[in-house]
Amino acid sequence: MTTDESPAVIAAQARATAARAQLSSTFSALQRRTNPQTLASDLAANLKVRGTDAVQGAVGTARENPVAAGIGVVLTGLFLARGPIFRLFRRKPDRMKR
Repeated sequence: MTTDESPAVIAAQARATAARAQLSSTFSALQRRTNPQTLASDLAANLKVRGTDAVQGAVGTARENPVAAGIGVVLTGLFLARGPIFRLFRRKPDRMKR
Protein backbone atom coordinates (compact mmCIF):
# COMPACT_ATOMS: atom_id res chain seq x y z
CA MET A 1 0.00 0.00 0.00
CA THR A 2 1.09 3.49 -0.64
CA THR A 3 0.74 6.25 1.92
CA ASP A 4 -1.61 8.35 -0.23
CA GLU A 5 -4.51 5.82 -0.14
CA SER A 6 -7.66 7.05 1.52
CA PRO A 7 -9.33 5.22 4.39
CA ALA A 8 -12.22 4.30 2.05
CA VAL A 9 -9.83 2.51 -0.33
CA ILE A 10 -8.15 0.70 2.55
CA ALA A 11 -11.55 -0.37 3.92
CA ALA A 12 -12.64 -1.57 0.47
CA GLN A 13 -9.46 -3.61 0.11
CA ALA A 14 -10.04 -5.15 3.54
CA ARG A 15 -13.63 -6.04 2.58
CA ALA A 16 -12.40 -7.57 -0.68
CA THR A 17 -9.81 -9.65 1.16
CA ALA A 18 -12.45 -10.85 3.64
CA ALA A 19 -14.84 -11.70 0.78
CA ARG A 20 -12.08 -13.66 -1.00
CA ALA A 21 -11.38 -15.61 2.18
CA GLN A 22 -15.11 -16.36 2.62
CA LEU A 23 -15.42 -17.46 -1.01
CA SER A 24 -12.38 -19.71 -0.67
CA SER A 25 -13.84 -21.25 2.49
CA THR A 26 -17.20 -21.82 0.80
CA PHE A 27 -15.54 -23.37 -2.24
CA SER A 28 -13.51 -25.72 -0.05
CA ALA A 29 -16.65 -26.77 1.82
CA LEU A 30 -18.43 -27.47 -1.47
CA GLN A 31 -15.51 -29.55 -2.69
CA ARG A 32 -15.65 -31.64 0.50
CA ARG A 33 -19.41 -32.11 0.24
CA THR A 34 -19.31 -33.12 -3.43
CA ASN A 35 -16.49 -35.60 -2.96
CA PRO A 36 -17.78 -39.01 -4.22
CA GLN A 37 -16.62 -40.78 -1.07
CA THR A 38 -18.40 -38.25 1.12
CA LEU A 39 -21.57 -38.52 -0.95
CA ALA A 40 -21.50 -42.33 -0.78
CA SER A 41 -20.88 -42.27 2.96
CA ASP A 42 -23.72 -39.80 3.55
CA LEU A 43 -26.05 -41.84 1.36
CA ALA A 44 -25.21 -45.07 3.19
CA ALA A 45 -25.81 -43.47 6.56
CA ASN A 46 -29.10 -41.97 5.38
CA LEU A 47 -30.31 -45.28 3.95
CA LYS A 48 -29.37 -47.08 7.14
CA VAL A 49 -31.37 -44.66 9.28
CA ARG A 50 -34.39 -44.73 6.96
CA GLY A 51 -34.29 -48.51 6.67
CA THR A 52 -34.16 -48.89 10.44
CA ASP A 53 -37.09 -46.50 10.83
CA ALA A 54 -39.11 -48.40 8.22
CA VAL A 55 -38.46 -51.77 9.87
CA GLN A 56 -39.35 -50.43 13.30
CA GLY A 57 -42.58 -48.99 11.90
CA ALA A 58 -43.46 -52.27 10.21
CA VAL A 59 -42.79 -54.24 13.38
CA GLY A 60 -44.93 -51.83 15.39
CA THR A 61 -47.78 -52.16 12.90
CA ALA A 62 -47.48 -55.95 12.90
CA ARG A 63 -47.70 -56.00 16.69
CA GLU A 64 -50.83 -53.86 16.60
CA ASN A 65 -52.50 -55.90 13.83
CA PRO A 66 -51.07 -59.46 13.85
CA VAL A 67 -53.85 -60.97 11.70
CA ALA A 68 -53.44 -58.37 8.97
CA ALA A 69 -49.67 -58.81 9.09
CA GLY A 70 -50.03 -62.58 8.79
CA ILE A 71 -52.36 -62.24 5.83
CA GLY A 72 -49.92 -59.84 4.22
CA VAL A 73 -47.04 -62.28 4.67
CA VAL A 74 -49.07 -65.15 3.22
CA LEU A 75 -50.19 -63.10 0.23
CA THR A 76 -46.64 -61.93 -0.38
CA GLY A 77 -45.43 -65.54 -0.26
CA LEU A 78 -48.13 -66.63 -2.69
CA PHE A 79 -47.26 -63.78 -5.03
CA LEU A 80 -43.57 -64.64 -4.99
CA ALA A 81 -44.30 -68.34 -5.54
CA ARG A 82 -46.95 -67.80 -8.23
CA GLY A 83 -44.86 -69.40 -11.00
CA PRO A 84 -44.36 -72.77 -9.28
CA ILE A 85 -47.97 -72.73 -8.05
CA PHE A 86 -49.33 -72.13 -11.57
CA ARG A 87 -47.07 -74.86 -12.97
CA LEU A 88 -48.39 -77.26 -10.34
CA PHE A 89 -52.01 -76.77 -11.38
CA ARG A 90 -51.54 -76.23 -15.10
CA ARG A 91 -53.08 -78.87 -17.36
CA LYS A 92 -50.63 -80.76 -19.44
CA PRO A 93 -52.02 -81.80 -22.86
CA ASP A 94 -49.71 -84.89 -23.15
CA ARG A 95 -51.12 -86.54 -20.05
CA MET A 96 -54.75 -85.74 -20.91
CA LYS A 97 -54.61 -87.78 -24.19
CA ARG A 98 -53.41 -91.01 -22.59
